[in-house]
Amino acid sequence: MKTVELSTCLERNPYPDTLKSCLAQMLPLCTEQDYLALSSLPVNSSPVLLNHSEHYQLLLDILRYFEDSELDIDLILIKMQMPAGGRMPSALLQDTVLMLHDLAGEEAILVREGKRYIAIEDSLVRHPFEAGTNQLKIRLAVDIDCHDLLIEGLSKLLIECGFGDITINTMDGTA
Repeated sequence: MKTVELSTCLERNPYPDTLKSCLAQMLPLCTEQDYLALSSLPVNSSPVLLNHSEHYQLLLDILRYFEDSELDIDLILIKMQMPAGGRMPSALLQDTVLMLHDLAGEEAILVREGKRYIAIEDSLVRHPFEAGTNQLKIRLAVDIDCHDLLIEGLSKLLIECGFGDITINTMDGTA
């Protein structure tokens, strides 16, 4: 079984032509101590390029791509960042989708069991106080040799959604 990893970085909002309601909220800052506490929070140098709702939409678009490809897989692993913000779409609550904070342990089990899986791991920044680098990694562990068209189509989708150059690595039998 081969594992193919696509790695890329978000460079712009994935849905630039979509109207968005403002999700910004003012923190309840009343005292000097409140402002001091706020000023001590770390500042992320990565730009905020999407909000929580758009993050879910992006995950749904990626899942829909795999669903439309009719790829035979056992499980989809998604790294979840907290706080998640907003209602989670029902498509992310299917039996074949497992949301985790750390994917490595589960991937090792799936590789050992010879299971076919997709792992989606991102550090997309959705809020100014959130840590992240706007990186996305998608790993496909499947038992087919000719998935070039699948990778090409996924790469095209990611570029359309605002991601930059895509690096593709192939590993035999490892996650």
